[in-house]
Amino acid sequence: MPRTSYRPNALLVMKTILFPTDISDNHAIALNYLRLLARAWEARVVVLHVYQPLISASTLPTFNDPALATPTFDTLGSASTELELESISQQHLNRFVDELQAEGLEAVGDWRMGTVDDEVVEAARQYQPDLLITHRTPAAGFFDRLAGSSAGDIARSAPCPVLYIPQTTRTEPHIRSVVYVLQQNITQQMVSAQTDPIVDSFDAHLTIVPPEEIDEYKPDLYIIQRRETGFLDGLLSSDPTEKLLSDSKAPVLVHHEVK
Repeated sequence: MPRTSYRPNALLVMKTILFPTDISDNHAIALNYLRLLARAWEARVVVLHVYQPLISASTLPTFNDPALATPTFDTLGSASTELELESISQQHLNRFVDELQAEGLEAVGDWRMGTVDDEVVEAARQYQPDLLITHRTPAAGFFDRLAGSSAGDIARSAPCPVLYIPQTTRTEPHIRSVVYVLQQNITQQMVSAQTDPIVDSFDAHLTIVPPEEIDEYKPDLYIIQRRETGFLDGLLSSDPTEKLLSDSKAPVLVHHEVK
């Protein structure tokens, strides 16, 4: 049977949120959760945009399918096009930060050039945020789990909790019910530390369940601690964290195992 509880008086606070974004329509749902959490915690928001520079087509393998083509100097123009795209992406970031500030949020922007995974993890180490929010498209098939995603790589490497917002979740966020997935060697102190900021801030109902009962609940938010598992566990969805990230239509907050 699951164990439920209410707990007042949160001891932990979330003061900095890192929000990596491609500044496109893809982040709209995640942005709504960012607003919700930043206002509830009066948190500072660091908006990160990683620009990936164009590369020469001569360095890429050839594909017959045009849909698989990567934007390159050869397809988009000269080096001047690269500079224009850099400038446009910086302007979009500045405009986005201005909009958040106009809404009353404390927000700053960070524009970087490089590989998304590496730069997001580096920014997380630099800013030491209390939370990183990212959107994720569910990995429905075996190949999706094999190929992985930036979100999955970030969750394994980021030195802070990561909140995944699936593209299939509601557009108007609320957090009234929380399910914590209790695994072996998780103590009550760990559960409290990982759930208090959410449960207490939103007066949410907390239900604690074992991994095998995940499918029996439809909460507004799942919370789980990532455990190091074997390669095949992730591919076959036997790891509860990977299962949630693949299947859940609700946001999933992933904490890291303390080493």
